[in-house]
Parts: sequence; structure tokens; C-alpha cells
Amino acid sequence: MDSGIVAARYARALLKYSTETGDADKVYGQIRKLVSIASGMPSLKDAVLRHRELSPDKKISLMESAVGEPLEDGLARFVMLVHSHRRMNLMLRIFLSFMQQYRNENNVKAGTLVTAVPDEGLKEKMTALISGRTGARVDMEMKTDPSIIGGFVLEMDGCRLDASAAGRLRAIRHELLDDGNRIV
Repeated sequence: MDSGIVAARYARALLKYSTETGDADKVYGQIRKLVSIASGMPSLKDAVLRHRELSPDKKISLMESAVGEPLEDGLARFVMLVHSHRRMNLMLRIFLSFMQQYRNENNVKAGTLVTAVPDEGLKEKMTALISGRTGARVDMEMKTDPSIIGGFVLEMDGCRLDASAAGRLRAIRHELLDDGNRIV
């Protein structure tokens, strides 16, 4: 069976259960943290997903250390269930599918805001602007990248708005080097 279909089914079950218990928001937040941390720490991802010699309790303990708080009871029980069915290799896919399904069901727009220096004020303004225009709750991840020089890059729903100094310089360079616009 296709692993994407299996992951989506597990994710749907977790979403239904966590919604019924009223813990869906908390589970979503913990899963979001875990996915974010796992993408930056391959050693954590390997320990949780691939090491069969680690017990489920140890894996849950690693997840709790990464999140910085105890996992929600339903999420911890879900991890035990997935481990007992020998599907830990699908856990990241399950978490990603859960996040997508949660966002669809709860009208949440997810995006990434990249700035040259940390700027929480800009994040709050962009979140309020997008939320006001779409009527959706906005889940914005903030990243810094000094190579953009200044401004920001916003990615949301498959669209990218590049309002960075580096992006503008690339556009100017492209215009000047374009064959039809070459200044001689």
C-alpha cells in the first residue's frame, strides 16, 4: 500500500481523536515544533524514526525533550500505537499530513517570513494583514537570512513575495543583461 495513503489515514485518525478530546490545537502546536526541529536535526529524526533498538518510551522522551514539554496524552498514546504497528518510519509523513489536514479543517494559512535580521514587529504586521484579508488564522514561521540584505521574503500557499534587497538587485541585473535591453 502507498505510504502516503497510510500516513494520511493515521493523520486523519489522530486529528479526529484530538478534536474529540479538545486537544487538537495543542497537538498541532507540538507536532509543528517537532517537524521544525526534526528538519534541522537529522540525528533526532534518525533516532525517532529509524532506530529499532530504542523503546517507544525513549522515543517519546526524545520528542518531549525536543518540544520542551510533555507530549499531550493523546499524542503520546498515538506514538505508541504507531510504534506497535511498526510504522515509525512513516511518522514524519504522518505529522506532515496531520498538519495539512488540521490547517484545512481549521482555516489556517501557514507561511514563512524570511528577514535579514529578526523582526517580530514585521511578523505581527504581516500576520494581521493576511488574517484581515483572508479571514483565516495565520501560522507564520520566522526565519533570518542575512544574504537577503534587507526587506523580506514571504512564502504562503505556494506563492512567493520577494521584497528583499537581494531580490531587487537580481531583477535589475536580469534587466540589464537581457538581450533586448542591453545598454551599449
